[in-house]
Amino acid sequence: MTVITGRPFHVVGAGCSVGKRGGRLVAFKEGLPRTSAPLTMISEVLVSGRVQVSTAAMHALLAHDIPLVLLTENGRPLGRLEPPSGAHVDARRAQLALHTDPAARLAMARAAIVGKIRNQHVLLRRRARRAPDPDAVWEAARRLSILESRATTCESIPAVMGMEGGAAGIYYRAIRTFVDPTLGCTRRDRQGRDVVNALTNYCSALLRETVVSGILAAGLDPFVSFLHEPARGRPTLAFDLMEEWRPVLLDATVLALIGLKSVTTSDLEDGGAGRPLLSPDARARIVERFHARLAAPARGWPEPPSRRTYRDQVRAQCTALRTWILSRSDEYEPFVWR
Repeated sequence: MTVITGRPFHVVGAGCSVGKRGGRLVAFKEGLPRTSAPLTMISEVLVSGRVQVSTAAMHALLAHDIPLVLLTENGRPLGRLEPPSGAHVDARRAQLALHTDPAARLAMARAAIVGKIRNQHVLLRRRARRAPDPDAVWEAARRLSILESRATTCESIPAVMGMEGGAAGIYYRAIRTFVDPTLGCTRRDRQGRDVVNALTNYCSALLRETVVSGILAAGLDPFVSFLHEPARGRPTLAFDLMEEWRPVLLDATVLALIGLKSVTTSDLEDGGAGRPLLSPDARARIVERFHARLAAPARGWPEPPSRRTYRDQVRAQCTALRTWILSRSDEYEPFVWR
């Protein structure tokens, strides 16, 4: 079992439970208290797998306006428990109006994908020296810069997605050169059975919930999007905003875990129906590394305020989106990594 306290309170592992003692939330393993945190110090609680949460703990979370996020063992979201809110009605009305405006949707789609490609380019440049073939990685980065420029002039969302698809092919071919071939990863595949794809899927779930929390804090509707088509039960606005963060928070974390051999093929278990499942210990290491990444100082351009972490910056981007939606800025500017 691993619990990350401070801002999020994340509990991973079979045989775990969450309860309340006084003003603290307590995580138990097989009935014994392992760690706790004051409710006033927790921003959200995430439980992965079959973790029991007491009624008293749920009541306390609702009273303190702390979301409870339920994830499956492989990171798929089951749902969120949080108090009802009637605030931010104006922002949500404006968001829905812009969703029906083709020009606004295209502008946001271009921003999301341009930000993603730009940050993919930065990740490749940062890691080129350590690649077996640095020249090939630099060439991939150069080609991404060309596609980034082209994406800024796309006249339709399908054209934007075409640029994203072309960039993804270039990017993941370069990324594979950083990955030990014995790990069995031949391409990015959400249904892939290798440890790299399983690790990427789990980190993607952690990133999604981080972005959803930022969207809700900004008073926006996570189900009304611009780039991705809304679909029942899918927080598609989070998918929009995740694009710029994938290289910065998701891919960087995956490459670090693989490079340090913190997660290997020995961490895969049979999840049934032939699907791989990361072991509880592996998931605990992933959570720890991902939250350490979120807590690191944000490195962007222009330079973020001092002491702003990547978690803070994710929320700042959600607020920037709200500002654009309310017509208080001319355009949405994605986060630019450096």
